[in-house]
Amino acid sequence: MSVNSDDTPTGPITGARARQTPPGPPGAGSGHLSFPGQPAPGHLTRRRNTLRDVVAGVLIILALLFPWNLYFGLGVPDSSGLIWLVLAVVTLLSLTSIVVSRRINPVTAGRLRLVLNVPYLLLVLAFVVYDAVETVRFGGTVHVAGGIGPGAWLGVAGSLLAAQPLLLAPTVDDTQHRGWLRAARIIGYASMFGASLSSGFNLCWRIRYALRGADGSTSFGTQNIAVIITAVVYGVVALAAVLVASRWILQATRPARFAMLALGASSLLAGILVWLLPIGRELDAFHGIAQNTSTAGVGYEGYLAWAAAAALFVPVTLFSLEGLRADREVWREAIRKGLLLIGVWAVGSVLMRLTDLVVAVLLNYPLSRYDTMTMAAFDLTTAVLAFWLRINLGNRALRPRLVAALSGFLFALTVCRLIVEDVLAPRFETAPGATPNPVYGNNLAQQITSVFDVTLCFLALAIVAGVIVAARIRPLRRRLRRRRPAPRPAGTGPGQRRPGGPPPPSEARTTQFGAAGDGDDAPTTVLSGGAGRSPRIFRSTESAQQAPPKIFRPPGGSS
Repeated sequence: MSVNSDDTPTGPITGARARQTPPGPPGAGSGHLSFPGQPAPGHLTRRRNTLRDVVAGVLIILALLFPWNLYFGLGVPDSSGLIWLVLAVVTLLSLTSIVVSRRINPVTAGRLRLVLNVPYLLLVLAFVVYDAVETVRFGGTVHVAGGIGPGAWLGVAGSLLAAQPLLLAPTVDDTQHRGWLRAARIIGYASMFGASLSSGFNLCWRIRYALRGADGSTSFGTQNIAVIITAVVYGVVALAAVLVASRWILQATRPARFAMLALGASSLLAGILVWLLPIGRELDAFHGIAQNTSTAGVGYEGYLAWAAAAALFVPVTLFSLEGLRADREVWREAIRKGLLLIGVWAVGSVLMRLTDLVVAVLLNYPLSRYDTMTMAAFDLTTAVLAFWLRINLGNRALRPRLVAALSGFLFALTVCRLIVEDVLAPRFETAPGATPNPVYGNNLAQQITSVFDVTLCFLALAIVAGVIVAARIRPLRRRLRRRRPAPRPAGTGPGQRRPGGPPPPSEARTTQFGAAGDGDDAPTTVLSGGAGRSPRIFRSTESAQQAPPKIFRPPGGSS
């Protein structure tokens, strides 16, 4: 069949056209429509895989540059060469899993990534077991357990990111990530159980030390009471912070995962900053290397678990559906959780400072009440502002700029707490000729601040960013549209009956008049005569004479 010149010419469609992606595996973008200026689903998936792998590789490499505990790591004297060799091997395996998995089948790559990162995770677990054994073995003595440093925090986060399989689609839901979310719940339970166990163990050791004298005799006096009160208050505050934060891991909600992601990132940044800054040893007595809970505030049961959980929540949080990230209520609820943690720790700091003040009065220690009350005032102001923001975050009467300004003021208060603590905290005089430990220790008489306070500074900064993002998200509004009259079905014009409705008044029997149809008309008779004659009217002869009227009389009546 030929095409003449009158036919519309056909050819490629130009302009804003949609093009169907070629069929392929589920992650290749099959079934999606891509438009000019918008990246194809396959390109977005590859970009997100690359971003996650780059972050994982950076974290694994940074883990080599920071201490893993008080006795091993870069910058720690007399570190074991054997452990350095093991760390180098497991680091090489983790980096290999990132490189090799991009060149093979995705299913096989997922299994390979997990297998090559298991040795790294086992090494981190070995450090945790070693610290637990050292704590039980040397509890109540002058020997300090190794703890877990920021090197292990960075390593476990990078290893878990590298162990997760490649993304096959731009978005990830809970169903595709079910196994890793189950692992996160196990880590959350382990964190809460380990922190509770450590707090109870340390409390028992300190009470035993307070009740037993140097000669082995049991005594109970003012000093013993002061030691027990301090141990109980410090232990409860540290345990409360871990329980509040680790509980987010167990909550299968979007806001809890956003909050945990911010807390895990804040912990990593705080550990790096405290170790690198010269003032870090004054902010934290162990120079950013966390001990177990209640020994010196929040323990590694928190930091290590938060870093691991944040790495596991990255795909279902950052790579979730776009509508979830654009939900204002998700951001607000995550901000409320961060504000709760800041408020709880600030109130706990007030209790610890008041406890130190009471103990100093009982034992007649030289202490400036003004300095102690000033630091407590900063903590109390921080707590009040955090709880007020948490309550009024969704108040529509408050302007978003005011909420953002108060959030920035909260961040300033968290930083000022550290500065005031460093300036006003009482100190011991350094003994002449004493050699300080190259890794940890300071001359503060009261050590309340720790790496956790620096973590809360970064968390407050994340809250400011979250408030700004939530304010820029426009709430969903329903557009009011004018209702159009519904189209009438065929045969339902004016005066006609609608299907299923009552008959109109025009259809009543009393208003209907019959009319003959077209086929019922009788034929017209042609009148005879000329065309000029008019028709004659027939009258009968009887009608010419008028009949007299008759009067009706009833029978029996008179005439």
